[in-house]
Amino acid sequence: PRAAAVYNIGGSRHSNCSVLEAIEICERISGCKGKWRYSDQPRRGDHIWWISDIRRFRRDYPQWNYRYDIEMIIADIVDELRRNGNTTCTGMPEPT
Repeated sequence: PRAAAVYNIGGSRHSNCSVLEAIEICERISGCKGKWRYSDQPRRGDHIWWISDIRRFRRDYPQWNYRYDIEMIIADIVDELRRNGNTTCTGMPEPT
């Protein structure tokens, strides 16, 4: 890395979703229905929308590219939890 360079690459437009989209993806991949409720009242300090600007990082590291999208990341998390013994929907995803 470049000396003293700081980057916030986040997900940019390649890999991002809303909380509601994340819940839907988690439920679909895990086969478990989550316990949640929606409120129209935003939490103080939350961003309405955030997309990281990765142009500076790409300029400094032109060979770099994303390997994972949201679906792959969530699937990896679910798989790892299952490998570690979390196999119920109350603890974590139960295989469907």
